[in-house]
Amino acid sequence: MEKVNEIPASPMDFILFPVWVHKRLSKKITGLIFAFLFVGSYNLFFYENLIEGGFFEGTPGLLILKLFLFLVFALLVGAIDAICTMVPISELAMLIGKRSEKYVSSGLPIILMKSYSVSHLLFVIPVAIFVYSGVNWNLVDMNSTPQIRLLFAILVTVLSFMPFFQLGVIYRTISIRTRIQVFGKLILILATYFWMNLSGSAVMFFISIFQDILLKIN
Repeated sequence: MEKVNEIPASPMDFILFPVWVHKRLSKKITGLIFAFLFVGSYNLFFYENLIEGGFFEGTPGLLILKLFLFLVFALLVGAIDAICTMVPISELAMLIGKRSEKYVSSGLPIILMKSYSVSHLLFVIPVAIFVYSGVNWNLVDMNSTPQIRLLFAILVTVLSFMPFFQLGVIYRTISIRTRIQVFGKLILILATYFWMNLSGSAVMFFISIFQDILLKIN
């Protein structure tokens, strides 16, 4: 049986997900298909407002083609995103574990890619409101209604903290599925923060290309 660290329940379970969620992230490669598909769908669906872009317009046959291509592109983008982001971090974690003689799950690359996928659940509601509310947030100013200004302030605050909560989810997975000490985990999480910023630019390039293709089909 695989070794896992037991972490007591805490109020942070609501944001970082309960311990059982991290324990259930398996080393099975087949589960990665759903992880890739979810990450890619998130990236394509929330990169730009697809409704305003006319994605859902057209004949039934055209819509079926669009949805099929959406799923194919989502799988590709999700694989690029998860692999480029988490595999290097997993390799670093296994190196730290080996050097410090601490247990690291042999399937950590797969586990962390799934953890990365799960962490995107944190973004769904606030990003959906931001992208699909129909409000042009670039035009929000002191002349806007109090309700819009309040919502804008809440969204900006929440979305500013979300990347750190995402790092917290990954940190918790590392804490549960490895026995790397705190200093090693801090190195990993700092490396993850900087690497996600770097790899994110490359991922956005592919997202923009694929979504541009989808929106030009008519």
